[in-house]
Amino acid sequence: MISDIPQPRPVFCIVTPSYNQAEFLEQTIESVLSQRGCGSTFELRYAVIDGGSRDGSAEIIAKYADRLTYWCSERDRGQSHAINKGFQRIEGDLYGYINSDDYYLPDAFLNVLALHRQHPTADLLHGICRKVDADGQHLLDQLSDIKRFAQLIDLWNHWLHPNPNRNFIQPEVFWTRRFQQRVKGFNETLHFTMDFDFWLRGLNLEMEVARIETPLAAFRMHANQKTASRDASILELLDRIAPYLTSDDPRITPEQRQRLLRHSQLTRTVIEAATLPPERRVATLLSLAADDPSLLRSPLYWRYLRRNGKRMFWKRNAA
Repeated sequence: MISDIPQPRPVFCIVTPSYNQAEFLEQTIESVLSQRGCGSTFELRYAVIDGGSRDGSAEIIAKYADRLTYWCSERDRGQSHAINKGFQRIEGDLYGYINSDDYYLPDAFLNVLALHRQHPTADLLHGICRKVDADGQHLLDQLSDIKRFAQLIDLWNHWLHPNPNRNFIQPEVFWTRRFQQRVKGFNETLHFTMDFDFWLRGLNLEMEVARIETPLAAFRMHANQKTASRDASILELLDRIAPYLTSDDPRITPEQRQRLLRHSQLTRTVIEAATLPPERRVATLLSLAADDPSLLRSPLYWRYLRRNGKRMFWKRNAA
């Protein structure tokens, strides 16, 4: 009978881009290779792409060479290039990437596989992301509520909202072969938001999202991580959504488009106020809120106002 024919095991394709993070790298690699079910329930193809680190990372990766599908330690053009280079070496059914300072939690792959079987038409799969500190101590859990394209581009109700349970982070997100083939890799011109851009292009193609309310991965918060460059990251996000806000996309209502355009301009102005002379920064921020009181609901606005207000206070008292 057809049902008696053994079905091939699904294949997970995982890439770790790495550069000078030997302190955390081994935990990342172990979290992939130690996933329960590997070899029995699913197959694993794992590539570690190091950018020519000089902190001992290559020696750590070499310890696992016989268990990796591919690895290298050589100069590259950045994180997105490293991820793309890894996925050029491996292919399968379910994809994900994990940075060299983050790590998967036990049974993450089994949980993703169960989610995929439960929602076979979904192409972007995610769960809870556990935020931890540099030592791996649990800080908080985050679970995105994004399901549609119009939600993804609404930065102020998801990505810049004070409630953390609004957006994806990254290590807890997986995607299908169909997603990988249609979206065609990560944008190598981006420094901070290559993952957002990747998801944006997928949801723009009307790909479905499914989630499981189970922790899948840990995102490590530490001083040297790239996402600590908050302002530059926000500006890059604004650039990503800009073309969609000036289009006639029917998925964005005229009211929503007007609101998003206004918030986009206000956010740029708030960030750019930091480049003004100190005595003009607070006055500019207060003037912006007087013109548009909706800014008072923005955590980004209050962060800048507090920061610049303190600077002005200390400068005057020091004088």
